[in-house]
Amino acid sequence: MAVYTSRIDRRTALKWLSAAAATTLAAPKMVRAATYVKTPQGYGTDPDMLNPTSPWDRIMTDRQLQTTAAMTDVILPEEAPYPSPSQIGVPDFINEWVSSPYEQTKDDKKTILAGLDWIDGEAKTRFGHGYADCAESEQTGLMATIAETDNAQHDFFTRFRKLTLGGYYTTPAGFKDIGYIGNVPLERYPGPTDEMKATLDARLQAIGI
Repeated sequence: MAVYTSRIDRRTALKWLSAAAATTLAAPKMVRAATYVKTPQGYGTDPDMLNPTSPWDRIMTDRQLQTTAAMTDVILPEEAPYPSPSQIGVPDFINEWVSSPYEQTKDDKKTILAGLDWIDGEAKTRFGHGYADCAESEQTGLMATIAETDNAQHDFFTRFRKLTLGGYYTTPAGFKDIGYIGNVPLERYPGPTDEMKATLDARLQAIGI
């Protein structure tokens, strides 16, 4: 696998983090009162997402980032015209997620970082090299093994997969993949169909209106 290099700047990553946090990845309160951002004065309130800064450092080691990139591409491989997660920076998003000092991401930080180290070590034990350097069949086989277990590694895989999907499907490429067009103005508003109007008339008559 090609070596992954970070391609998402911190401003973009913080906006992405905020957007993903508003989805099913975390409770909506994560981006409001229950968040804590490290500042020189301690932990303050939410960052200004219109003018974001980088109040914390990314904590993944390069090895963990390479493992992350390899795993995301196994979960969602490239399928033209849709890019793989690593091609659009999903590993940077996951790195930003586990690096953030939110109360709601503390468990993810421990789970994801420990899981990345475990799967990399397991790959070295089984195949003689780290996960990112494994053949695709080795990567897929090892991931299938932990997906079928019922232990801490399975919990890691489940959460990692959710972060991968949540990150990917809050990008333009992800929107395109699922056919979401967003807030696009209609050229015309067709109005209710005759069938809908008939149903409404019947219900209004039933209640005497």
